[in-house]
This record gives sequence, structure tokens and C-alpha cells, in this order.
Amino acid sequence: MINYGAILTILVITTFSGSAGALALKKGMNDLPQLSLKLVVTNGWIYLGSFLYILSAVTNIALLKFLDYSIAFPMTSLTYVWTVIISYFIFKEKLSIRKVLAVILIIIGVFVISQ
Repeated sequence: MINYGAILTILVITTFSGSAGALALKKGMNDLPQLSLKLVVTNGWIYLGSFLYILSAVTNIALLKFLDYSIAFPMTSLTYVWTVIISYFIFKEKLSIRKVLAVILIIIGVFVISQ
């Protein structure tokens, strides 16, 4: 029997941690006054972003246990939805009509492919 609650939980963790990881890396790089290896390896945001990316990869592998690849991989596009939402609140990026439309289309696409 398929546990849809578990699959949904893994999907949310996979997509949210991937998006949050990328945004943590962006924050870490934005905080650097100059690009140097010493500054990169001493930046906590870089470690957080790396950890979240690894978490995303591990949960993505777990997701493949429960779903066909042709369904699981397109569902990971929800990462882009999280990225737009988090970027709006954390980095104060603007939400254009195109971005909102793109997010809506991604959600519709994920819904259609999951049926």
C-alpha cells in the first residue's frame, strides 16, 4: 500500500531543503566582502546551504523508492516555487506577473503529471 502522506512529506522536504540550501548559499556569498577560500570556509551560511543540499539529495533518493522517475523528477520542480516564495520574503525580490504565472503553471504541471 502506498503511503501518500509519507511521499508528500518527503517531497516537501526534498524541494524545500533544495531551495533553502541554494538561498543559504546565496546569502553566504552575498555576505563575503571578497571571494576567497578562507572566507568561504568560515561562513556559516555556506555550511547551512551545503547541509540543506545534501538533505535534499538524500530525500530525493528516498523519493525515488516510492515513485517512478518520470513522476518524481518533474515533482522536484516545486523547488522553483519555494525559491520564488522564499526570495520574495528573504531577499525582498519583486514578484512580477510572469513569475506568479510561472509558479502557477509549475503547480498545475506537477498536479497533472502526478495524476
